[in-house]
Amino acid sequence: MNILLSNDDGYKSLGLMTLQAVLQKYGNVLTVAPHKDISASSSSLSVHNPVRIDKISKNYYKVYGSPADCVHIATRGILKKYPDIVFSGVNLGSNLGDDVIYSGTLGAAIEGRHSRYGSVAISITSKEPKYLKDLDNKLANIIDYIFKNLLKYKSILNINIPDLPMNKIKGIKITKQGRREISKRAIPILKGEKSFYNIGKVGKGLISSGCDFDAVSKGFVSITPLMIDMTDNDTYKKIK
Repeated sequence: MNILLSNDDGYKSLGLMTLQAVLQKYGNVLTVAPHKDISASSSSLSVHNPVRIDKISKNYYKVYGSPADCVHIATRGILKKYPDIVFSGVNLGSNLGDDVIYSGTLGAAIEGRHSRYGSVAISITSKEPKYLKDLDNKLANIIDYIFKNLLKYKSILNINIPDLPMNKIKGIKITKQGRREISKRAIPILKGEKSFYNIGKVGKGLISSGCDFDAVSKGFVSITPLMIDMTDNDTYKKIK
């Protein structure tokens, strides 16, 4: 099994290195990750300028670009053959509901959608998680479940792990993508005569039965299969 690993927190991220160690039990892992934290970059590609890439060691590269750049350059540049599966993460911070629109973690996974077994984005639902000591054990169970049960579906899997000790996690649920309320207002800042704004914080997650927010709030790992077809089929049928 040839595995490509990337993320959006940067090539030195603890989440990346922990996931890399777990994945090495399943095949050959090539890690290609951004040179720094470049969260909320979505699926952006650096099409206006060449992208610098440095080889750190065998099968380990850092890219001066976005997470999608990393996967694109790895799959269409470094590798002669497309990887069997692409993993992105582990991201520190949730990627639930509307977050998938903005997420660099999902951007890397989406860019890897052409792989034989699809792609996987993994996140912890806290930017400052308290329970990282057993992250390797949590990942071992989740990755084992993916390889035994989900590869045949060739989907983009969005996984969110609640920030709980392993013995408090109740299991795994297959979920639908939830929704958030509208984001908080952007905050104006004055610096001399110049005006700036800080982007408003994300809106509250709306909990509905069977969605990702619901599963995580109840102590389950959420796995949501995603697709890039954003067609509103109900409206399409009405208009057509």
